[in-house]
Amino acid sequence: MSTRFQTLLLREWLQHKRGWLITLLLPLSLFVALLPVGQVQGLPTEFPLGIALLIMGVTCLGVFAIVEFVALFQLPGLARRDQQDRSIEFWLSLPASHSESIGATLLAHALLLPLVALLVGAAAAPLMAAAVLFKQGGATLVSAVPWSSALTIGLLILLRTGLGLLMMSLWIAPVMLALMAASAWLKRWGMPALAIGVGMLGLLLSQGYNNPIVWQLLDAQQEGAKNALLINPEELAQRLHEAMAQADDGIPHILTWLAQDAWLEIQHLACAQFIGGLVLAAACFGLLVLKRSRSH
Repeated sequence: MSTRFQTLLLREWLQHKRGWLITLLLPLSLFVALLPVGQVQGLPTEFPLGIALLIMGVTCLGVFAIVEFVALFQLPGLARRDQQDRSIEFWLSLPASHSESIGATLLAHALLLPLVALLVGAAAAPLMAAAVLFKQGGATLVSAVPWSSALTIGLLILLRTGLGLLMMSLWIAPVMLALMAASAWLKRWGMPALAIGVGMLGLLLSQGYNNPIVWQLLDAQQEGAKNALLINPEELAQRLHEAMAQADDGIPHILTWLAQDAWLEIQHLACAQFIGGLVLAAACFGLLVLKRSRSH
């Protein structure tokens, strides 16, 4: 990675670190603050490993979901950030290309920040699980959990989810880059104009020509992103139940299944829907570069 690109990533950190830290740590801080006064009821204490894994998963995905939502909500507005704060002349004077400047913003907000959220959530997850279990059944219930198995299974699922995050980012890239390009060219009217335009086109084709292709493409893009990130919850529950029945012998079984699931989603990247989305994303990225090059 070039020094210029690292500097651009550092800029994102320096400019957004306060908001990022609040988004990452506030949900966990609220949970810790409310746990002593809250009530924990209804947990099936006869399955301590399953409950520990459930709490760990909810903790990790909860932190990730909040950060991902904030990051994606913020991205479209960043397309015209330098024009809004009148710093565009300064950034254009630096020896960095337009594609590097835009790429650093995309990488930091769409991939690196959510990845950090996954890691922070995963680091806090065992502590949260132990705290909830202690609240429910005391030290006896906490000690009943085979923590080595719980941490191993949690790590395997985390690795699969990290790969899924990368694939999900590629699936949603055309939507996010289209919103960014519309915001860059049309300013505050960009996102409403794009949403209204796509909606009117979808209604015209579906109602006037009985061709719901717009809705089908959007549904397929959303389904691809969801499947890339999230493991089938019903099948995951079944596999975990098998692992609990087999103790440590169930871990290789889960590893094999997670590897197969990841490989299946990688194969789905070869479909026309995904490739077409990347072509659209590349075109929108080009529009962002063109708009930035004209901001003199």
